Amino acid sequence: MKGKIMICLVNLDKVGINKKVKNLYMNEFPKYERYPFWFLKYQSKKKNSDFYVIYDDNEYVGLLYLIYYKDIVYILYLAINHSKQSKGYGSKILNQLSQTYRGKRLLLNIEKIDSTAYNWEQRIKRKKFYKKNDFTNTNFEITNKHVVYEILFQGKEVYENEYHRLFKSYLGSILYWFLS
Repeated sequence: MKGKIMICLVNLDKVGINKKVKNLYMNEFPKYERYPFWFLKYQSKKKNSDFYVIYDDNEYVGLLYLIYYKDIVYILYLAINHSKQSKGYGSKILNQLSQTYRGKRLLLNIEKIDSTAYNWEQRIKRKKFYKKNDFTNTNFEITNKHVVYEILFQGKEVYENEYHRLFKSYLGSILYWFLS
């Protein structure tokens, strides 16, 4: 990073570094939270999602996967390469998303703070990060594969029925039913 951060989001289809992106994805997200990589690439060819590679100038920084539903932009995955962490990239990306999608509601989930969890400290750090970046808890939580997730939003509040409709729209009725 040379001085000022200049974030650039490039659609995964337009770059040839699938291996780096896939490795980051596989290493940063536990298996129970991951969709198959091929599925993400396939879905991102549709109008309701985008799979981005994040650059600072020409330097690879991380990945971002967004799902769109009505006025909601759901951040399914955001990961910063280890060598780039704690340098302001995450906040810069969230700020850029807030500007790009002004007037829309940003939404994401994080593992619920649980003092018995093996990654308790990481969960606390993650929640502080999103709170610092103006994300607020919704009035509902989601349980998926025995893990409880807090749903955070920025902008106008998002409701549980909208959350479910977003995923039903993204996955399709049959796959949504199967995975729920």
